[in-house]
Amino acid sequence: METFFLPVLSHFLNKNPWSGSAGRLRYRILPTVNETEDGGTLTVLVWEGPWTYELSAMEEEQTFPLSQEGLDSIPAYLEQWRQTVEQRPKRTMEEDLARRVEPAQAE
Repeated sequence: METFFLPVLSHFLNKNPWSGSAGRLRYRILPTVNETEDGGTLTVLVWEGPWTYELSAMEEEQTFPLSQEGLDSIPAYLEQWRQTVEQRPKRTMEEDLARRVEPAQAE
């Protein structure tokens, strides 16, 4: 299993996002901090590279609790996606260019 480096929980509690990659997998983690009992959420967005978040269509969005347990479950989720992406046939540069989206369309 790939080791995914993620920052400590306080990074997200301070409302900081995180982006990373593993092979052709790209991912972004966005915290939502609530002052309620649940404490908030970590939203994980995944897509296949090579393009950045702004130039890519997201393939899935998954939410985890903003807690140590939620943070601890993210690497297994990302590993499943990494395996899914890596099993796909590799694309040519022309195919990748055709998949690139304009920044306004990505959000």
